[in-house]
Amino acid sequence: MWQSSKRFAASCASASVRVCRRARLTVFRVLRAAGPAWLRPAATDGRECAVASLILGILSFLCLSILAGIPAIILGHISKSNIRKSMGRLKGGGMATAGLIMGYISVSAIPILIIAAIAIPNLLRSRIVANEAAAASTVRTLNTMQMSYSVSYPAAGYAKSLVVLGPGQPPIDCADTTRITSDHACLVDRLLGCADGTWCTKGGYNYSMTAICSGDGTCSDYVVVATPAITGSTGTKSFCSTSDGIVRSLSRNLSATRPRTVEECQSWPAL
Repeated sequence: MWQSSKRFAASCASASVRVCRRARLTVFRVLRAAGPAWLRPAATDGRECAVASLILGILSFLCLSILAGIPAIILGHISKSNIRKSMGRLKGGGMATAGLIMGYISVSAIPILIIAAIAIPNLLRSRIVANEAAAASTVRTLNTMQMSYSVSYPAAGYAKSLVVLGPGQPPIDCADTTRITSDHACLVDRLLGCADGTWCTKGGYNYSMTAICSGDGTCSDYVVVATPAITGSTGTKSFCSTSDGIVRSLSRNLSATRPRTVEECQSWPAL
């Protein structure tokens, strides 16, 4: 019985060595032509699995990821087991450990990548939704500020542009109420009242306002427009409104070179 057990253990050890040799030779055949000298197969000294685990671990980091990571883990464990059973006769424990570490890291990176692939689009979509809601709210605020302006300065009607609703150009100190006039109404901040005739950027959206004025300078209507600064990244909808106070939207970006008309805005679907 004792002899048969010894023969069985010897046959198992011999089989594991043959598996490791075949794994090593398979890897080395690929790397033999172009690889450095230390990758070339040498005489068998019991380190076949350790060397193969190390090489596969390196490949899992460079390009093959989980395809090389799992074999690196398997061969690394086989090598560590053989080294323990040899009672110090076999070497290569450091290489096997390095292969195991790189293999496990490459395998553990897969769930992280999967989670990132799911989470990042959701985060981007959440930001877009938040930007769009803020843009629609800002357009409503601009409607309210235009109403306040027309009440404060009835001779002017509505403000001609965003800069008139803001601190003006050049900007004034809005804390000094004696300097607030129809040209410097201080009803919006400097981000929205950036400069006359340009698009003002705030919260991932560009804003513009065009007034419809008569020859005497009285403005009877206006169009305020908000469009994404980066379509698909900061928003997917454009918004507009006129003196009727209705906020409308359109699912596309707008050109910054042409002002919108009252009729064009009123043709958009209302929110």
